[in-house]
Amino acid sequence: MRSVLAVIALVAGLGLVTPGAATAAAPSSDTASAHSVAHRHACTRTSSGTCIRGGEFCRQSQYGHSGWDAVGRRYVCKGSHTHPHWMVP
Repeated sequence: MRSVLAVIALVAGLGLVTPGAATAAAPSSDTASAHSVAHRHACTRTSSGTCIRGGEFCRQSQYGHSGWDAVGRRYVCKGSHTHPHWMVP
């Protein structure tokens, strides 16, 4: 009889531990998603205030610099030094 009660207590104890373990694991997944968002760049703004797009002109002062569009794609300001464009690296 004692062994049956011990098994029931053990099973009940495991049931109490499992929800706590599940809630402890939840913040790590939230942290992982926040971590990936933190590495995403904000879009680079044009002089008119919109996000850059591939092929658009960029300022001569930005030549050789990287920029990101609204989706998160990276572009580099390159091409002609007098009329540079945002191009795929």
